[in-house]
Amino acid sequence: MPEGRSPEAEAPMDRRARATKASGQEQESGYGSKSTLGSVSRSDARRPPQRESLSELNGVDLVVAESLKTCLVAYSSRVPSHRIWALALPKHRMAAASRDTVADEISRIAKRFGGLLTDSDLARESIERVVQDRRPRIAIFPPIALDRVCPKCGDHTVADGGTPADLDPTVGQLVTWRALGERLRASGRICIPFSYLAARLLGISGPWEPTDRRTWEGAPVQEITLGPPLSMAPHWSAHKQEQAARAVLDATVSAVRHRPVRSVLVAGYDLKFAVDLAERLHRRSDLNVTVDEWPAVSRGGEHSEALADEAQSIFAEWARPSAVWYSQRKRPDQLLVVRLHRFELDAPYPYSIVADNVDAMVYIAPLFGKRIRDELSWPVEKLVYIPNYVDIDWLERPKLPDARFALGFVGIERSIKRFDLALDLLASVRQEDQRFCLFVRSVLPWNNRSTWSDANEREFAEWCQERIDWDPLLRGAVHFDAPGRDMARWYRKVGHIVSSSDAEGVHTSVAEGMASGAVPVIRPWPGADDIYGKEWIYHSLDLAAAAVIESVDELQWMERSARARAEIRRSHDPRLVEAAWADLLHGDVKLARRHFADYTLV
Repeated sequence: MPEGRSPEAEAPMDRRARATKASGQEQESGYGSKSTLGSVSRSDARRPPQRESLSELNGVDLVVAESLKTCLVAYSSRVPSHRIWALALPKHRMAAASRDTVADEISRIAKRFGGLLTDSDLARESIERVVQDRRPRIAIFPPIALDRVCPKCGDHTVADGGTPADLDPTVGQLVTWRALGERLRASGRICIPFSYLAARLLGISGPWEPTDRRTWEGAPVQEITLGPPLSMAPHWSAHKQEQAARAVLDATVSAVRHRPVRSVLVAGYDLKFAVDLAERLHRRSDLNVTVDEWPAVSRGGEHSEALADEAQSIFAEWARPSAVWYSQRKRPDQLLVVRLHRFELDAPYPYSIVADNVDAMVYIAPLFGKRIRDELSWPVEKLVYIPNYVDIDWLERPKLPDARFALGFVGIERSIKRFDLALDLLASVRQEDQRFCLFVRSVLPWNNRSTWSDANEREFAEWCQERIDWDPLLRGAVHFDAPGRDMARWYRKVGHIVSSSDAEGVHTSVAEGMASGAVPVIRPWPGADDIYGKEWIYHSLDLAAAAVIESVDELQWMERSARARAEIRRSHDPRLVEAAWADLLHGDVKLARRHFADYTLV
């Protein structure tokens, strides 16, 4: 472990406050209900009771464990928890409510250790369904390489799609996959009965052997396919294994220049835009991050004072009462960074911040730099533009078939999001092609107490719902999904991400959608063209609808999708975001400003 970093600090954010009771404040967008955290459990930082340990693990960069027990052995051997990954090969398709030994073990590993290695998209989605309260780090690592024969493997013969009963379940899956791979290499195409195990290697499309069931007309079922036959064999290759291994190492072992370890506190109310960034920063060898999520906008937790006193650098999320409080109590030997979003520019809070005690003010949209300078009179040398952290690699997944016919909309709680305009867009494109639909991921307005208590907001929401029920162009074409942390899985079915707001900060769902390969359709709210390319911004409903209709041509949609992905990787490069924050939290404001200097307007 890095010199100067105590073992008690190794578990990522292991002193993070735990939930005590639900708040009556508003919930946000499609990202799940707000975590209201009231007290810090310092016992989380302690290691488990003494267990078996291995001296051979001293100083290793990465451990891949094959079970929770092995993870605990590695942890007892003083391996930092963020450097322990576990092999997770679910035996069957797991649902959100799955409560069995495998699901429970996977959930426990995801909460405590660095990440999980699994075999395929199907397995990754199973894991994401059962780990509901956080976003697990998952890497797809083909457990066998079909283009490289292992000379040490024994000659096990198993039934197609089955698992030998005399083997450990994980070993049995590997043996079955190897047998299927050998058949696939020999013939180039195989047709066997469907099983979840076989589908993870061969792909869900099939073809699959007929079952003993009958068709609608009573005829025997013939060969079953779920779309065009696809072979997943090229993805189970030595090259893919090496790619995945490099990605895990890059995510676990940061290549940072040598700097002394600095203790960082990330704090404030509603940390939905900060917690993933905090986890990434904590994985660095030069930062030790603790998170303190306030239980209310104006009230810290039981240990907030002690945590503030201990930190060398404080990252105050949102320029709200929490930032005011930190600016009033910050010591000269501490560093204080405040991050401002759009909301605070129209609120009184920033005027109460003691600006002389703030070392840097981070803003998330280029336009905000001008407003902070002109309206708040902050000196330009304290302003740092760093875009929101977007986990591009996590979001970049294959789209589901015909995703180009699906519009996506995240967050409809308030009328400022202009959900009515998204319905106008859907109705317009469905006049041309009835295959288009709209997926909405959000807390619903009537479940948001502050929204539903406002008569104007309530009337707007009711009008939108009546339209969906009565308009024949909308009826049956609008689908609502409950909020959750599995946004990457949700974006797989979305081909276009819609932003029709009257005003936004950066509209993070647009950046996330683009990273997933969704083509953006953006109304020109103020500052949109400073963040996103002008080709995605439409000045009329007719122009927006025409652009969506053009995506009926799959090749055209694929080209736009690739351009959207490339753009967001340039403008929101997560490596640069991490580097900028690391420089800033070490006190180098000038260096932090350079990373995104091309996007600044002040």
